[in-house]
Amino acid sequence: MFAVEKSTSTAALRHSLLIGVIVFVACLVGILSRLPGTLAVFWPTNALLLGLLVRAPRLATVPMWVCAVGGYLAADLVTGASFESALWLGASNMIGVVGGFYAFRWVGMEDRQLSSIRSVVYLVSMTMVAAAITGCVGGAANVVLFGGTWSAGWILWFSGNLVNYMTIVPLVLTFPSLRQEDRDPEASARILGLSVIPAVLLGVCILLEWVIGGAGAIAFAMPALVTAALLTNVFVTSLMTAISTVCTLVLTADGHLGTAVEGLSAVSASVRIGLALLATAPIAVACVIYERRRALDALTEAVMLDDLTGALRRDEFMRKSTDAIESLQSGLPVSVLMMDLDHFKKVNDTLGHRTGDTVLVAFADQVRRHLDHTALFARLGGEEFVVLLIDTDLDEATRTAEIIREAQQEQSMTTLGELGPTVSIGVACSPNGDADVAGMIDCADEALYLAKKFDRNCTVSLTARS
Repeated sequence: MFAVEKSTSTAALRHSLLIGVIVFVACLVGILSRLPGTLAVFWPTNALLLGLLVRAPRLATVPMWVCAVGGYLAADLVTGASFESALWLGASNMIGVVGGFYAFRWVGMEDRQLSSIRSVVYLVSMTMVAAAITGCVGGAANVVLFGGTWSAGWILWFSGNLVNYMTIVPLVLTFPSLRQEDRDPEASARILGLSVIPAVLLGVCILLEWVIGGAGAIAFAMPALVTAALLTNVFVTSLMTAISTVCTLVLTADGHLGTAVEGLSAVSASVRIGLALLATAPIAVACVIYERRRALDALTEAVMLDDLTGALRRDEFMRKSTDAIESLQSGLPVSVLMMDLDHFKKVNDTLGHRTGDTVLVAFADQVRRHLDHTALFARLGGEEFVVLLIDTDLDEATRTAEIIREAQQEQSMTTLGELGPTVSIGVACSPNGDADVAGMIDCADEALYLAKKFDRNCTVSLTARS
């Protein structure tokens, strides 16, 4: 017990120190974007820290907050700021992150992942709260450090933080999981391929911003960003939005878009707020598309899959099986397993239908564990299931059937004892793959009938006729 607690506290301390380093490095990046006599053109630190804490609230420990404060102070001090200046600037930054973190506590985890259009409303609302809180202390810092007014300081800090939050927070919240089990290589490759068109279009749009300039250039990237929203996902859209926003801020700061340096800010407050609001449009479109895709996927799944076991429905199995056999190389064997749980009615009558449903789900999971990705598995109705095995001869199909039968027998005895249902399996094989699916199912059904006749809990194999 002590060892577990020690390991947990060590991990928490390590995470806190890592957050401190991230804050320090991000602050240096922001400080390097300062023009002479101005605050940073782009300040990613607050948004990066807020995004990390919203995505992983468990990181918000006392040591983490201490390390984050240390990161803010250290970055200013090593770049020549006075302790008073570092303290005021650090306090202005930290108060907004703290306020934003607790504001996001009202938002559910699903909405924090930007999974719907409602999520965008929450995102904009909570980042505005965080930016407004930052502006309150930033206004005071403007009075103390720069001799300005509180209202001017509030506008400066609010607008700057709002554009930074809308640029970085969506990127952090939608960043793909690094865990191996959460990855989908096929989907990632598809999204990467679809990202090429909007990426090229974005490059052209940014080039036009630089060449043409003018105040209207801040919206030049919108066609590329909307294209990204329509073709890719929320993360890629957020990434391209961030790239576009940062490039526009830099071009504005150096005068390409016709905005001169005004006091402490190299970019006017109206441009910053405008960029922040423009950033919401493509992200909102991406969220709507994602929500629609999820609804369509759920509808497709409901049509294709049995809602209890997750196996294919009969019609979908027949369609997929026919397609699989037609696309199969000539001369390769195809096999079908027909499976029926023995004495299943006795389970329902004795233990109830809820237990019966549990048995069906457990059996379906058991079958899937012994099939490869090319196999097709369906529930035909009641306690009857079918499997299509591609490029599998009669001997191999029979071995697979026996593995499933023995696994079901062991599982049933472990969970329900003598009442646990065994499984009878009929195997049919077309050695050359020239039999149709319906004929193979009929042959496997005949083999299943023989298995039932031979006192159940056994496997019978037959060769299907062409």
